[in-house]
Amino acid sequence: MFNSENKWPMPMYDENNQPHFLFIITPPFSGSTALAKILNTSCRTMFIQKKGEGHRLVPGLCEADRWNPDKEINYNSLKAVWLNAFQKVQQLTQTIDVVIEKSPPNLVRIEQIASQFNNYSFIANNRNPYANCASILYRKYDAENLNTEQRINILKVLAENWLIRSKEIMKLVVKLQIPLLTYEEFCKTPEIVISKLNLPNGVIETINPNATVKVKDYKVQKISNQNKRQIANLSEKEIESISHILEAHQEVLAFFNYKRYPID
Repeated sequence: MFNSENKWPMPMYDENNQPHFLFIITPPFSGSTALAKILNTSCRTMFIQKKGEGHRLVPGLCEADRWNPDKEINYNSLKAVWLNAFQKVQQLTQTIDVVIEKSPPNLVRIEQIASQFNNYSFIANNRNPYANCASILYRKYDAENLNTEQRINILKVLAENWLIRSKEIMKLVVKLQIPLLTYEEFCKTPEIVISKLNLPNGVIETINPNATVKVKDYKVQKISNQNKRQIANLSEKEIESISHILEAHQEVLAFFNYKRYPID
């Protein structure tokens, strides 16, 4: 499989010219775009892909099995593509020190990815499961045209996915001593992100946590918590369906300071 130049391109790059990679370890639809855009307010940071998701530059990483932790990955291709993209930008400006990388599927293989590079650090991110499920339901599915049974079935799968990914984040946070910042903490106090970062000298001071950003189809605005609005789109039965999935996993909820909604 690794012979396919279409799936695993191998552009030229300089091994000795590497940035510091800041990996945001995150599930999808959990506020990582807002977080990444705030971090990218610095003149010394960049995205190698317009959304900060470098996996999109490597076709082999974007296949349907991208969330499979056992997927065969050509890490030489990943390294070549990412460093090539960075070095093209650096030729135009010498101020870039940090690449912000937030591809959600990274979390199932983040140690292998990070080991390809000389300098890196991590920050972990998660979001309230009810808000996460509601967001995905309305972003990825034609939610308003689904019947009750269809919506509940989808939400059960989404809740299971939240658990799987949250457990993986838990393991990484504990094993690698990664700083954790939840979506809710970040929205309440955006400047808290500054205390969670381990970046090259002088970079943190150039980040503006109170900047206005454009996220998805929202207007340009300061960081704001969308949980209440999105959870309000769920019926009581739909909330109950998520709660039933979470019921046996109180330790996961507690780790992120979340609570299961009452189902009585």
